[in-house]
Amino acid sequence: MPSRALLEVSQSITNRCPAMPGRVHSLGEFADGASHRLLAARLPADCALRLRERFEWYTCRGAGFHNDAHYADVLFGAWCIAGPPREIVFPRAMRRVPAEIGDVVIFDPFEPHAVLDPGQDRYARERYEGATPSLFIGFEIELDAAAIQAFGIDQAPSTGANLSSSVPINAETGALP
Repeated sequence: MPSRALLEVSQSITNRCPAMPGRVHSLGEFADGASHRLLAARLPADCALRLRERFEWYTCRGAGFHNDAHYADVLFGAWCIAGPPREIVFPRAMRRVPAEIGDVVIFDPFEPHAVLDPGQDRYARERYEGATPSLFIGFEIELDAAAIQAFGIDQAPSTGANLSSSVPINAETGALP
């Protein structure tokens, strides 16, 4: 679970969430040794050493399918700090990962994903208008041989689409062209 101090800070951060649903919004970078230690303690030892010092606040009122391909050579993580229970949905992998306070999700930033209410398969903007926002701390783990081994990453060539920031992703369904 996040520390009491982090939960207190999150209250003022959550109030800055834009009203516009559907997108993940950055609310600024920060460094915090106590949060770094808490998060590092949840990671495999080799990966904890590769956890970058800088974090970023992210908030959304649900988020349509997208990727974060601008994060190269890292695994991306989202630590849920505040908000209602949601899920991070990965349609190509057919995975749904809970995103409740205290949950940590680590993933390939190139993989299409969305932040949806539990059980939802599609993003529908009207569902999230006026919804309580989710607040995450985004973090990065350097992707090197130790992280690849610790997370069991298969580096075999992909037979699917070559994902990049220029590949259009259907925001409702996560489908690729």
